[in-house]
Amino acid sequence: MRSGVSFILIGVVLCAGAIAAEQPGQFSGGDILIASCGDPNVTVPPAGADPNKTWDPAAHLVADWELVSVSMTSQIYNPGVRSDVTPAGPQWSMSVTGVLDIVDSNGLIGWATSPSSVTAYDQDGKVVASSTSDSSLVRWYQQPRSWSLPASFPSTARLNRFPLSLPVGPDAKYPEVLTKVEWAMNVLVADEIKTVDVPFKASDAWVELTPGMEILVEQATAEEGKYQYRIKMQYDASKVDYLVGGSVSLWRDRTLPPAVVLKMEILNAEGQSAYSGSGATSGGMSASGSGNQRTGTATGSGSCATCGDAAIIRYTLAFDLYEQEARFVLTGVPVPEF
Repeated sequence: MRSGVSFILIGVVLCAGAIAAEQPGQFSGGDILIASCGDPNVTVPPAGADPNKTWDPAAHLVADWELVSVSMTSQIYNPGVRSDVTPAGPQWSMSVTGVLDIVDSNGLIGWATSPSSVTAYDQDGKVVASSTSDSSLVRWYQQPRSWSLPASFPSTARLNRFPLSLPVGPDAKYPEVLTKVEWAMNVLVADEIKTVDVPFKASDAWVELTPGMEILVEQATAEEGKYQYRIKMQYDASKVDYLVGGSVSLWRDRTLPPAVVLKMEILNAEGQSAYSGSGATSGGMSASGSGNQRTGTATGSGSCATCGDAAIIRYTLAFDLYEQEARFVLTGVPVPEF
């Protein structure tokens, strides 16, 4: 089974005390900071990870909250019908939708679709909501939207959104503000990312992208504002995997391959995307096989009144992947009024 990365983050990695000392007078309600430090309570590699490998979120991520939602419900029972039930009183729950801006994508492959733990505090510093997730047989990661969408897409379509669910206890008081929302979440990163360019031209020759993976460009046609392709591939999943598609799934005991293909783009002769955003594009990939041996086919087409003719097939590959747990803090988050 192939892997899949999928994931969503929001927040600020916070080192208690150290950050306040480094950034005096720069914060107000709703401000968000992403920082890092050597404290193992802030950045903790998962069990089995190399402790010498750490990826600094502060150098790559800028996050903010986009939406805070509160749902409230209340029930009553007809005592003549259900005299055995006593209503628990009003129930309410909260969620935060955040957005993640990637200022430096180097090394970043994806982030977990859900946090391993999350805690929210009210204006008095008391816990309003807290939860932890059980370990799962499969860990899901979400790739950044930039891996699958051309730069020509509008910024709102490219936003990296992520949800934080905040289950609230029945006796918790409604907060005036969330002074802090903190959570732990895994990121999937790589030591090296590079690109390999292949001519957008049909050929009978197999091309090696990296040891263990070859491709054959069976069809590649480009005319005025249009292109179409069909590419065969064969690869050894123990050496390289194909993660194009927006998400990655990792089984609990699965070992990450030495290399993965993250992205495939069709570019014009100037190295610009062959899709300008004013036309249409489509594509897909399927693979099958037994053991570690896989064969597959990638197909796609696009049309655009202003884009240049397709000339280059660019593959983005990552090497030496590993998982790392990071802790994040979102501060000064307002809550809806009723």
